[in-house]
Amino acid sequence: MPRQPSWWAEGWQFAKWDPFGFGVLTTPFMLFIMPMHWVPRTWLLLWTLVALIKGGELFHLPTKRGRAVPILAMFFLGWMWSSVFYGVPDGWQIPAQAAVNGLSLVLYLLGIWRVARKPSRLDWMLKGLIGMGVSTAVISVPVYYMVRGHTLPYERLENVIPYFTYGLYAVNSGMLWAFAGVAAAAGFVQSRTAGGRAVLGTCLSILIGAVFLTQTRGALLGVGAAMLVLMLTKPMARWLPLLAVIAVTGWTCQNLPSLLPTVFPSAAEGNELLLASPGEHMLARADSGRLQLYQELWRRVEGAAEVVMGRGFWARNTTETVEIAWAAPHPHGVFISTAYHGGLIGLSLLGLLLWAGARRSIWLAVRGIDVRWLAFLAAGTASLCFDGHTLALFQTVPLFEPLLFWLPLIAGASLATKIMDDTPAGALAEEML
Repeated sequence: MPRQPSWWAEGWQFAKWDPFGFGVLTTPFMLFIMPMHWVPRTWLLLWTLVALIKGGELFHLPTKRGRAVPILAMFFLGWMWSSVFYGVPDGWQIPAQAAVNGLSLVLYLLGIWRVARKPSRLDWMLKGLIGMGVSTAVISVPVYYMVRGHTLPYERLENVIPYFTYGLYAVNSGMLWAFAGVAAAAGFVQSRTAGGRAVLGTCLSILIGAVFLTQTRGALLGVGAAMLVLMLTKPMARWLPLLAVIAVTGWTCQNLPSLLPTVFPSAAEGNELLLASPGEHMLARADSGRLQLYQELWRRVEGAAEVVMGRGFWARNTTETVEIAWAAPHPHGVFISTAYHGGLIGLSLLGLLLWAGARRSIWLAVRGIDVRWLAFLAAGTASLCFDGHTLALFQTVPLFEPLLFWLPLIAGASLATKIMDDTPAGALAEEML
C-alpha cells in the first residue's frame, strides 16, 4: 500500500481547491455546524465552481466492473424523478427548488465517488466527522441542560450549534452523533495503536452518551446494527471493549438525575411527574404514532397501478391532525416513502441498488481491507427503516439521508472498485462479485 501523504501535504491539496479536499472539508462542517437549509444551493454553487476550475477531475467514469452501483443509482433516481412533470404545484418556486435539490444530490454523489478514489481523503473526512461530532456534543450537553435550563429526561438533547437560539431537532442530532459514533467504533477495531484506540474509545463514549440523551431510537438501532457487523467481521478482543464502553455510557446517561441531581434535576413539570430516566421516557413513547401514519399513507394509494408505480413525486406525504392524531411532516421511513412515491418498481430498484452497494462493502470487510463502510451502511439502513423522508433529494425534512445512506453506499463501492482496479489480475479472489 502506498504511504499516506503527510498532513501538511494534504492541507496543501485542500488549499489548492482540490475537489477531494472540498468534499472532505465541507461534509463534517455542514452536517454539524452549518444551517442545513443552505446546503443544496451551497453544494450546487461550489461543486459547479470546482468542476469548472478542475475540469474532468471531479467526474470519473468507473471501470466496467465498477459501474453497477452508479448505473443502478441513476435508474433509481431517474424513476423517482420520472413523475416530476405531473401534478406540478402552481408557481415556479417549488419546482425550481426541487430541481436545485435533485441536482445537488447528483453532484454530491459524483463528488463522493471521486473522493473515495483516494482512500486517505476518506480517512480525513471520517476524522472530521468524529471531531465535529465530539465538539458539538461536548458543547451541547452543558449549554442545553445547564445554561438554557432544560430538564432531563423530559427534554431531549439537541445540537445547539447550527441554529444558535434553537437547537437542531433531537432526532437529527441523534442520527448525526450516532453516525460519528459508528465512525469512532469502526476506527477503533481497525486502529493499530493503543493510543489511537484510547482516543477513539473516548470519542465513542462522548458520542454514544449524546445519542442516549437525545433518546433517538432509530439512532440506537443503527448503532446496534453497526456493532453486529463489527462483531461478525472482527475478533472479540477488538469489539468487546466497545460493548463495555456503550454499556457503561448508557448506564451513566440513564442515571444522570441521581448521579448529578443538581445538574440534571428530575423535577415535576406542572402536575405531571417526569419519568425517572431517559430510557423510561424513550420506551414510553411507544411507536410515536408511526403505525397511524403508515396506515394513512396506505389508505391514499388507489388501485393496482399506484401500488406498482407509486403515487408520483408530488403526492402529499404529510398528515394533519384531522387525519391522524399528530401532524407528520414526512413519511418517517425511506423505504415507506420509496414505496409510496415510486411503488413496487421504485422499491425494487432501491433493493437492487442497496444489494449492489452492500456486496462491494462486504467485499472490503471480509478481506480485512476496510470494515467501516459495511458498518456505516448497516447503521444507515437500519436507522432509515423508521426515520427519514426520501432518498431522491439532497435536502430533505430530516436532513440526514445523504450521510446515512448515500455516503457509505457510494464511498464503499468506489473504494472497492479502486482497489480492484489497482490490484494485479488474480491477486484478489473475486468470488463475491
